[in-house]
Amino acid sequence: ISMKCMSKMWKKTGIAVMVLLLLAAVIPAGSVQAASKTGQYQKKYKTQVSFPVWSEPAYGVVINRIKNGKVRFQISRAGVNGSPIYNSNVIKAKLKNNKASFQWKDTWGNSGTGKLKFSGGYVKLKIKQTYTADLNRSTLDTGGKFVKMKKISNSKKLFDKWE
Repeated sequence: ISMKCMSKMWKKTGIAVMVLLLLAAVIPAGSVQAASKTGQYQKKYKTQVSFPVWSEPAYGVVINRIKNGKVRFQISRAGVNGSPIYNSNVIKAKLKNNKASFQWKDTWGNSGTGKLKFSGGYVKLKIKQTYTADLNRSTLDTGGKFVKMKKISNSKKLFDKWE
């Protein structure tokens, strides 16, 4: 092989390597697409009570899985200092245009309906309680309004697993 031929081969190889590097920089990998919607979201509330508060009341939701147009999640609400705690069952709902309607039950025996929306990196929940159990102390109900929760973790671990 002549030197001229070797020089042309190196030139072509160099161009191919440059094109590959350029493509790798321009085309993101599959896992680097839009930020993942799965994870833990939370909204804390300020409270005015006459006793020490070490844990503010909060709503939370864990988006455990989004697959094939369905979302799997669980809702939690904790009162002042974590009492009482209400966790929903694990909810599975159809997801269309970043919105889902669902039915729920909680650990105290209450139940109802709800809507979930993904919007700008947040999760918004509107929950209506349609059945109130005996000895009920609180509710997951959001009073007819959407509660906007920000992402606090990428963890997909559910609060507790009960169907």
